[in-house]
Amino acid sequence: MSNRAVFAIEIALVSLCFAIHIARLSRKKSLSFKYTIGWMSVCLFGIFASPLVFLITPLAKTLRLTPTALLVAISTISVAVILVQLSVSISGNQRKMETLVRENALLRESLDISMKAKKFDSTK
Repeated sequence: MSNRAVFAIEIALVSLCFAIHIARLSRKKSLSFKYTIGWMSVCLFGIFASPLVFLITPLAKTLRLTPTALLVAISTISVAVILVQLSVSISGNQRKMETLVRENALLRESLDISMKAKKFDSTK
């Protein structure tokens, strides 16, 4: 078996193991549906793209890289895009939490004022 075939099998196996891990996280409700779909699509891409390692070799030679280096570069860019998307989601959640904390403080203050008013009315 050639090195390319072994490399393609390794990519497929790693992608399959990663997909199993994502499925376990999803079943435990540790990962939301949106992110499960995103990671599963990455896994499926790895599984179905592994036979295409033979097509990556000419592209890597054109770019004066090894096939491994090209795949690592593509993977790094993919992870960077995912990290940016996660940062955007976390920022949105942080804004929502800040709004919720402010609204909670206003409600607590309003409740304290109404409780003081009722206490004052009952002492009359």
